[in-house]
Amino acid sequence: MFDHTLDLCRSLPAVITEKKWDNELRFYVGEKLFCMISLEPPHRVSFKCSQNQFHQLISRPGIVPAPHLARYHWVQLKQEDTLPATELETFLQNAYEIIVSTLPPYEQEAIHKMKAHA
Repeated sequence: MFDHTLDLCRSLPAVITEKKWDNELRFYVGEKLFCMISLEPPHRVSFKCSQNQFHQLISRPGIVPAPHLARYHWVQLKQEDTLPATELETFLQNAYEIIVSTLPPYEQEAIHKMKAHA
């Protein structure tokens, strides 16, 4: 599942990655962070979500407010398999879309063109 999660995040249009502190991979779109995955087990996954999703998610076992980012509605899965793969995929795509929606219009337009050609 870990490789699937990495592949999904990398496959989204205009995503760039950055390795931090040798044990975390960060995913950006338009220079804004939308997801972080620890490279060592138990592969914690942190991502941006809506305010409603934030409160629903942190009420579930194994999901906590993300350290240092919770005030921006970020959650952290204590391990990658806390959520079923399809549900995690939906949340990651949603995190990506939330961040894309905050980008300047010209960047959003370029990303939408990339999606159309994919």
